[in-house]
Amino acid sequence: MTHDVEAYLAPADVLICSKCMGIGHFRKQCTEAEETCKVCGTSCPDLRQHKCSTVIKCIHCDGDHHSNALKCPIVKSYRATLTKKLLSANRPPPPHSAWSNNNGNININNNTKYQHNWADYPQLPPPQKQNIPYSTASNEMINKIGELIGTMQKINDVLVITEKKNQEFEQFIIDSKSNDASLSKKLDQLNEKDKDYKKVHTQHDIKLSRHENVFTKLVLPMLDEIAKFMVNINLDKNLGVLNADFQVTINRMRAQLTNVSLNKDF
Repeated sequence: MTHDVEAYLAPADVLICSKCMGIGHFRKQCTEAEETCKVCGTSCPDLRQHKCSTVIKCIHCDGDHHSNALKCPIVKSYRATLTKKLLSANRPPPPHSAWSNNNGNININNNTKYQHNWADYPQLPPPQKQNIPYSTASNEMINKIGELIGTMQKINDVLVITEKKNQEFEQFIIDSKSNDASLSKKLDQLNEKDKDYKKVHTQHDIKLSRHENVFTKLVLPMLDEIAKFMVNINLDKNLGVLNADFQVTINRMRAQLTNVSLNKDF
């Protein structure tokens, strides 16, 4: 199998000066005193102070593109010429040179043609099968291996059961933690309710104490005064009792009011 190989050379890169927009050199190599605007093509001492007219004009071909554009015909022509020079410089050496033999052919070390021959790669011999004689020792070894495999299977079964128990225990722990958290939450709620109850109870005691003070210090004395007034009404001019039963009832009521004020039973 033979293939012809040709050297590939990419199109050459064109150097365009960013100062004067000239072709073939860099800004550091530029000998021009003034700078050139790549848009309008105007030359000035300092582009930072230049006011561009924004009218696009190439300084090489007067075309409507920037002066450093690769599509410029002048730049393209320069690039093509440079590429041809590079291609001619990279051609193979002529016959009878240091790179060729006496017959004018290129030495084999520099030859780009390759010929493949399968005879240079002989086929490997087939693998040889070794016949191992059967013996009692081999049978015993096989039996021991079988017993070992059986034991390992039993161990594997035990490990499976242990893993299942472990998973059940872990689930039990998770459920216990969940129940503990729920119980703790309920206890917190009960504590909050107990606090609320104590708060309400305290407020109730305060209100009850206020009502008791009002009843003891205001209502009872008022009722006692009313009872006294009724006793006086039940007397005649000579301070005699007009109605004895009414007098007894009033006195009993006054006694009850006195017991109430002293926290005694009626």
